[in-house]
Amino acid sequence: MVRLGVWNLGSISASVLDLVPDVPTSISGTRLLELADRKRRFVEDYTGQTIGSNSIDLKWQSILTNLTIAEVTSLMALQGADVSSTKLGDFSVSKGAGGNLDIVSRRFEERGMEELKSMGRDVRFYKALG
Repeated sequence: MVRLGVWNLGSISASVLDLVPDVPTSISGTRLLELADRKRRFVEDYTGQTIGSNSIDLKWQSILTNLTIAEVTSLMALQGADVSSTKLGDFSVSKGAGGNLDIVSRRFEERGMEELKSMGRDVRFYKALG
């Protein structure tokens, strides 16, 4: 399901639940919102820009979704969960012999970081005293 317009952390969470089947109840809900918020703060720290938990601009939505999926699938792997398949655009991983969630987690982390790096960073220079 594609959600257009203004997003909040709940929209990020809903997008993750749409893209990743069989998310355990121990991760969904409030825990998933906390994971999305943690990734939002990471992106803020990385870029030096402010991203609120409400009114998340379109340019941040894909990055936050991908990084949150990476975190969720990593936690699912730690808990021993498995999914039948995960798909985002052209990228799809079907259930196979072990390691499925690890692969998915790495790919979404890589995709999110590539998008994040393309956004750039605020650079600050300070003059040392003396």
